[in-house]
Amino acid sequence: MMLKAETGAKSDENDLRKILHFIRENKGIDLSQYREGFAFRRLRLRIQAAKCQNYLDYIKLLQDKPDEFNRFLDNLSINVTEFFRDSDVFAAFKNILISEIIPRKEAASHRIIRFWSAGCASGEETYSLAILIKEALGGKTGFMVKIWGTDIDNDALEKARKGEYKLDERLAKIDKNIMSKYFIPVDADTCRVRDEIKQMVKFEQCNLSRDPSFNYLDAIFCRNVMIYLSHQQKGELFERFHRLLSPRGYLILSKVETLWERKLFETVLPKEKIYQKIGL
Repeated sequence: MMLKAETGAKSDENDLRKILHFIRENKGIDLSQYREGFAFRRLRLRIQAAKCQNYLDYIKLLQDKPDEFNRFLDNLSINVTEFFRDSDVFAAFKNILISEIIPRKEAASHRIIRFWSAGCASGEETYSLAILIKEALGGKTGFMVKIWGTDIDNDALEKARKGEYKLDERLAKIDKNIMSKYFIPVDADTCRVRDEIKQMVKFEQCNLSRDPSFNYLDAIFCRNVMIYLSHQQKGELFERFHRLLSPRGYLILSKVETLWERKLFETVLPKEKIYQKIGL
């Protein structure tokens, strides 16, 4: 069927929806997890940057130049992250690991720990969690640890899998002892996560509007993601997180995000935005 550009297509929301529909049908990426207004703003930025006159031009660009789709995803994903971002949150959760999660696992003779870093960008949070667990376990043996890092941006995930980072502000919060234990220098301004940490994590592309390939999680870190979602989308995501968590599992949000589903989660540490699942 021949597509026909509408008047004022560059700013017309119906045409922007057609681009999102094209992306879903042809690229297999459903962007409905984002607030529509947010997705529209990001699309307009790319259409303008690519000097397209209307939505048909932009769809043709997506068809002819696959790199443009990656540029759009980069623009859509606000990949601002660092190791141990909000160090007080990681310190608080390490106490929970040591005082509650690890002893509970030992008592039940079920020594498997499963975490999810949702919206992991280039992997800094995911590796931070692996280091956190490694430190919390100390010399304890017999534990199996699995941490999934997911994002919608494949380019970011490839960087995460590589595990190499510049010695810049993203590494600023890492203690020198942690750096020497878990990172290997690559050159004067780059380091790489050691294999013992990389083996604890797995990176996958995942749209938060769908269930991931794993469940029975002990904790979900979903920080600085909710701010891009509508109220309804947040509610649906809270329900999904509740279903994917094991009994007494934890949900950790960013300090600027709020959880209102009091029937699903109870507050453990309000300042650090750490919550615990209610029920089975």
